Amino acid sequence: MTATFSQISVMPGVWPTTELLERLRAMSERSPLVLSEWPSADSVDRRAFVGTDAILAGWKDELGAERLAQLPALRYIGLRATSTDRVDLDYTTSHGVTVSPIQGYGDIGTMEFVAEQLLRHARNGGPGCGELAGRRLGVIGYGSVGQGVGRIAAALGMDVLFHTPTPRLTPADGPRWAPLRTVLETADYLTFHSPAYRPVAGIDELKRVPSAAVVVLTTLGLPMAEADLIEWQRNRTGKVVLDLCAGHGLSHEAKQVPGLELHELYAARTTESVRRAEAKLLANLTAGLNPDERESR
Repeated sequence: MTATFSQISVMPGVWPTTELLERLRAMSERSPLVLSEWPSADSVDRRAFVGTDAILAGWKDELGAERLAQLPALRYIGLRATSTDRVDLDYTTSHGVTVSPIQGYGDIGTMEFVAEQLLRHARNGGPGCGELAGRRLGVIGYGSVGQGVGRIAAALGMDVLFHTPTPRLTPADGPRWAPLRTVLETADYLTFHSPAYRPVAGIDELKRVPSAAVVVLTTLGLPMAEADLIEWQRNRTGKVVLDLCAGHGLSHEAKQVPGLELHELYAARTTESVRRAEAKLLANLTAGLNPDERESR
């Protein structure tokens, strides 16, 4: 294989496997530079890093204009992530840098985690084991993951309402669109699948959620302000369950709030999802700068 790039640098958020690094070696004139942090001016990696023309990054890696300007040869950013929120797209557009995210690689793991939490809390919610059938699940955000969670819940006999900013026509015998207020006020269980790093519910909306409702968060960043989460959760009896995506950067104060349950795992990260993510990352990188061959942006 002819090398496509001169220097590929791999940011910490990629968590590359040995197999991925082996494939990258064949795509670059120099060995991939695997970084544990952004190199400082006196770093031993700095000289090679400045020559980077392709950088691979994850959802936690910050790629602002100040950092990107340190890489004059940069022409490609491959994201092991669906969100481009941590990339300065104004900079990349004005400097002709291609940005290629990937889609769908962690959907199954996330859906399974949410379903696991719903079942676990139904069965361990107090005297006697409860069932999910007949209970209402509210889903905020209805992309591919939200839809998958809705299908699973409906198959378990739950009544599913979902909310998106724009109303949707839906069959009467499956998940149904409803206004945000209705979804929040009537949920026995609630799960958020809203856009990354974007608060979609303030304290006034959160106070509408029934006190005993179980809430599952797997979004990239909290879907509400942390201060609102703390105030709200301190005055209710139900659990709020988070994976490390939603809980990334959560303060010590928030972690100590009663009923807040942070799982030390990334819901989307499974053995299978790692394989899918790296395959998609490589497919985009192999296509290089040909927009017709890359995954849809």
